[in-house]
Amino acid sequence: MQTFIERQERALRKKLHVLLGKAGVSEDNKRAIYASYGVASSTELNAYELMELCNKLAKDADPRLAELDRARKRLMAAVGGWMRGMGMLVNGDKIKAVACRAAQRERFNDIPMEQLRSLYAAFLKKQKDLERVERFTAEEAARLARFN
Repeated sequence: MQTFIERQERALRKKLHVLLGKAGVSEDNKRAIYASYGVASSTELNAYELMELCNKLAKDADPRLAELDRARKRLMAAVGGWMRGMGMLVNGDKIKAVACRAAQRERFNDIPMEQLRSLYAAFLKKQKDLERVERFTAEEAARLARFN
């Protein structure tokens, strides 16, 4: 009798092979993919590795998912840049929390594409405004220092 994890791994392995087939991955490329995980075949991958590999392949197969992923990464970069400009300590969880609050969403992955784009533009504008203000204040401080 199979355990729950064994059944999950078997289902994920099946999904992996379906995705590899849809993507048209050759045997040599399959071996290269497995080698990147330090194994010789899919039977040696654990459930987490199988899930990770399936997610990557599914993302590559569906251009909309890839586009959403790029938009999320751009938003994270924009929010992170703004936070660094504000002198805050930055990590992925904090960045996602700020983005979620700005989007009024519970989960980062629930933010729709249009809102990702809108927030990206807004946080980039905030970054540029911060840079402009810092440049202005530095120039003003230098000008005032010449009079003293």
